[in-house]
Amino acid sequence: MGKFYYFFRTSTEQNNFVNFGIIHIILLLIAFFGSLLIIKSKKESRLFEVFTGSILLVQQLTLYLWYFVGNYNFIREGLPLFHCRIAILMLAIGLIFKKDFICKMGSYWGMFGSISALIFLGLDPFSFPHITQFSYFIGHILLLWGSVYLLFVKKIGMSKDDFKKILITTNLYHIVIFFVDRTINANYAYMKSSPIGIGNNLNPFLYGFIVMMIFNIVLSIEYIIINKKEDSSVEEFYEVA
Repeated sequence: MGKFYYFFRTSTEQNNFVNFGIIHIILLLIAFFGSLLIIKSKKESRLFEVFTGSILLVQQLTLYLWYFVGNYNFIREGLPLFHCRIAILMLAIGLIFKKDFICKMGSYWGMFGSISALIFLGLDPFSFPHITQFSYFIGHILLLWGSVYLLFVKKIGMSKDDFKKILITTNLYHIVIFFVDRTINANYAYMKSSPIGIGNNLNPFLYGFIVMMIFNIVLSIEYIIINKKEDSSVEEFYEVA
């Protein structure tokens, strides 16, 4: 029982996880080769969709329950307002209930968000083992795999109208979170400070604008790459025919 309480403890300490240490590299390799295997298989699987969505949903609900029950910075850190947390919830709901636009939104946010989070770690101040560490890596790795599956295997694609809606939603989200962060002294969506320390000395509005532009650029690049891939597939089909 003591180990159970230790795993879910809320007393902070020094985080002993080494960035780009052996465990971090192993986890990155698992994420990379898992993604490669999904792409190479080119096989749609309803079992994979339901399993991935269910695990992501359980992972998120467990994390929020821990923040709430443990009363650990629930308002400032425990709300589902980070990019990846929102993407995970959208991906989970989209995969389980076959919601097309939610899948698109979740995968486009999730691709960039999961890769960034797995490289530039944002772990809570707890030493291993702890619920937040397991939740962080399970959530982000499955978010990456789910996004890869939807974009490269299921090929959900994205129309110009979809892309416009996602850009508008993303920018409105960032504007709202910019003011939410300053109201409750939080750093959701990293709209208050950078996780890697770059740009933190800039004017807050300029910094927020740069964050928004980075996301707009990344989403645009993803849109171009995915649609170019689809166009190439169509051209190859007609050439063979």
